Amino acid sequence: MEKNNSRYILLLIILIINTIYSYLFLRNTETIIISFVLFIPVAIYGLKYKIDGSLIFCMLAVCIANYILYGIEHFISYSMVVILPALIISYLVREKMPFTKLISLSSILLFASFLGTIILLKTICDVDVLTTYFNGIDIIEKEFTNIYSTYFNNNTNSIKEYSIAIGTLKNTFYYMKYYYPALLYLLCLGISFISILCISFIANKMKINNFGYENILGLKVSRSIIGFLMIVIIAKALYLNGKSNLMVAIDNILVIIVVLLFFLGILFEMSIIKRVRNAGRRILLILVSVFCLIFFQAYFVVAGFIDSIFQIRVKLNNA
Repeated sequence: MEKNNSRYILLLIILIINTIYSYLFLRNTETIIISFVLFIPVAIYGLKYKIDGSLIFCMLAVCIANYILYGIEHFISYSMVVILPALIISYLVREKMPFTKLISLSSILLFASFLGTIILLKTICDVDVLTTYFNGIDIIEKEFTNIYSTYFNNNTNSIKEYSIAIGTLKNTFYYMKYYYPALLYLLCLGISFISILCISFIANKMKINNFGYENILGLKVSRSIIGFLMIVIIAKALYLNGKSNLMVAIDNILVIIVVLLFFLGILFEMSIIKRVRNAGRRILLILVSVFCLIFFQAYFVVAGFIDSIFQIRVKLNNA
């Protein structure tokens, strides 16, 4: 009886969070970055009671309510971007696969859900998400350009400084358009990482199961990914037509892998600092790391690359 009560309480919590988040999502789609607030209770329920009819019915009820109240557009968006990933992550967590594999798989499936949403909205509702995104970037760029122009007109007469600032601003917004697939995947990766980390922490505290996901420093990129990176770099060097779709894909893949290596380089540095016993040396290493993080970010990319090739952290952990 007590088990059933806790189960229904958890279902009620999921329903309440689902309803509130659905309303927030309708008002502001940027709330997708906190979608893990729904993923967590759904995954915890799946761990305790499996993904049963009650959970699916609860999720479907919110989807149907969205369709009735807000229409097909919101129904597709919320179902594909929130409900489906919540169930997928819940299922993957139950499989108890290695942390790195779990993060990779969940982020790819979440990315596929996002792309599926974009395609369905364009096909069924005639809503072009990408055009809306690009137009939004143009509006923001125009506003920032006006702000910068006013600031420089009031505070400096240097045409060179003004040109550099405006050029940097325009390049930033251009890259936000050009690298939108990479930005979308990195968003999915971040959501997956935070979701699974929180799920594992709560599950361990509730003693549902001990997944051993606390060792974040053990995250790695396989050597096959590094090999793929080298192929991409060579392809970019040989294929010089920057306007082609292939070149856009190559550039986006390159950005994704470089960002992954950057974060792995940070984990490598943290792993080294953790193993240093001398307090003075540890402080020195921390200061050097902070300096590189601010002024020389390429160091962490190189460190991540070297660590991925030689598996240094793995060898240190096994020593």
